[in-house]
Amino acid sequence: MSKEQKSDTDQRQFWQMVIETWQSSGISVSKFCKAEGLSEGSFYNWRKKLAKADKPEAAKQKKLSPSAFIEIAMPSEKAHSLELLLSSGNVLRINSGADSGTLTNTLSALCEAGLC
Repeated sequence: MSKEQKSDTDQRQFWQMVIETWQSSGISVSKFCKAEGLSEGSFYNWRKKLAKADKPEAAKQKKLSPSAFIEIAMPSEKAHSLELLLSSGNVLRINSGADSGTLTNTLSALCEAGLC
């Protein structure tokens, strides 16, 4: 590897680290560059250069994966026809065979208790 290639690789690694550090800092590019003693122009140039270098790799990965979806098996029977997430964080599952009187009484009691 020539000296020129090595220095370009070193610079790429350095600026990749700088950009990752900036992203996690939560501050503006201007403030970050001042704090780190970096040229704002160099920062933007390297960020653009590294973003372009990453795009072909992302395109290759997209071509390799045939689909972004996975197949799942759904149960043939539904065990519950209604599922309520209560404000307490608990889940109330009501079977499809529950009669309306029981359902009304249950929901009234939950509301009175401040759980819904």
